[in-house]
Amino acid sequence: MPLYEHYTKQVTDTQLADVNNIGKYRSGGACTAAAFLKEFVTSPNWAHLDIAGVMENKDEVPYLRKGMAGRPTRTLVEFITRLSQDKKSI
Repeated sequence: MPLYEHYTKQVTDTQLADVNNIGKYRSGGACTAAAFLKEFVTSPNWAHLDIAGVMENKDEVPYLRKGMAGRPTRTLVEFITRLSQDKKSI
């Protein structure tokens, strides 16, 4: 997710708390969530995976039953597998 200052200001520019967990506008929800998480992450290398749009199956994928599908899990496992293979070749 892009970590633009625009999104960081939405979660840090608040009078009620140090950090707000929602943005001031409806758009950019995933980017705002990444900006929120950034306030707590101490590692320089991290990732925010916005899986809300693909975590549930409502009959779109015929081989998955309705409900929580675990689709992001498959993508994450494949990503980590490929990442580990790339590291071995360095």
